[in-house]
Amino acid sequence: MTAVTGIDPRLISIATEMPRPEYTTEELLEAGRGHCSDKLAAMLGSLGVEKRHSVLANYTDVLFQGAEPKLDTLAVDLAVGAARKCLAKADVPVESIGLVLGVSSTPGRLLPSLVCDVFARMPELPRTAANLSIEYMGCSAMSKVVDTARWYLSCNPGKRVLVCFMEAITPLSPELPGFYSHFSEVDQEEHQDTVNVLHGFLFADAAVAMLLGAEGEGPSFGPVSNLTNEQPEDAELGTVPDGGSDIPVVHGRRAYTLGPDVTPRGSFYARETVRMALADESCALSDPRDASVLLLHTGSVRILDTLCEQFGHPKDAESVASSYRVLRDYGNTLGCSVPLMVAEPVHRPAGQGLLVAFGLSFSCGAFTMTIPDGGWSPR
Repeated sequence: MTAVTGIDPRLISIATEMPRPEYTTEELLEAGRGHCSDKLAAMLGSLGVEKRHSVLANYTDVLFQGAEPKLDTLAVDLAVGAARKCLAKADVPVESIGLVLGVSSTPGRLLPSLVCDVFARMPELPRTAANLSIEYMGCSAMSKVVDTARWYLSCNPGKRVLVCFMEAITPLSPELPGFYSHFSEVDQEEHQDTVNVLHGFLFADAAVAMLLGAEGEGPSFGPVSNLTNEQPEDAELGTVPDGGSDIPVVHGRRAYTLGPDVTPRGSFYARETVRMALADESCALSDPRDASVLLLHTGSVRILDTLCEQFGHPKDAESVASSYRVLRDYGNTLGCSVPLMVAEPVHRPAGQGLLVAFGLSFSCGAFTMTIPDGGWSPR
């Protein structure tokens, strides 16, 4: 009996779309003056984030003055903007798109889904194309996309997959009307207050679109090594508990919880999935130090530093530079973070790289990115 082998999807084109409003960390710290202890302010200034984009025109006022949020752009418009740019770059007939993926943990509305809203806004998409929502997978979303596209392309020769990543998390940031302190300065019952402040400074909004196919001049992705909730309690490392059927009534903005073990557990998941990826017979690498590029989800600079040391790449190496730059310029954009690294307008040398996407739920995926001879730059 012949084993079925999945087709590793190739990147045909990629494009990004950012909300127009942009806020620096200095601006947020100034707006929050009198709200944060000196130690907390120092921590917020050392996350590795210098600026971030928001769909809100008045983000600082929403955070610290309790202002009503004013949308500068709708979440779905971000996804549509990225998708149209991506299709304009690709020299392929739009009729060849057989599957559209909508990928988000922060959709503009719960129903219709992001992918159905994208169809409604884009009459140029084939009405008969299949669609699928990959939602609430947090920062691990790209690994799920690669797996899904891999098997779809294997079963549908000649078809292509359009992927719309979109995150608009800043409107969900909790208001910060009081005075807040560093984790080390508060009791356990006040831990959540500090998490709320961290949320407002770390996360940001973005959209990325990719067109994937079985053939093309760009890099190929996969296969993927997956690991989800290795310990059952890992599912509770970070949660958004309200707004679902268990807690349908939400008073104020949704709660976002974050446990203290996220960093060590995240490092464990990254290490284990990379180990599994290296063991796959399709992987040409024997050691993560041999990867031509290492793209790591940008949780925070502390996590990046830990992972670089773990995988044997100096923090100032060009192989990991995209991870630090994306964190610096865009913040943590959940499922968009790793796609933003892929989209960076830099020349990637030929060879095989590693991508690691991990995050709350808790799930992680590691996969290879094989760059063709002569290298590659996003088009």
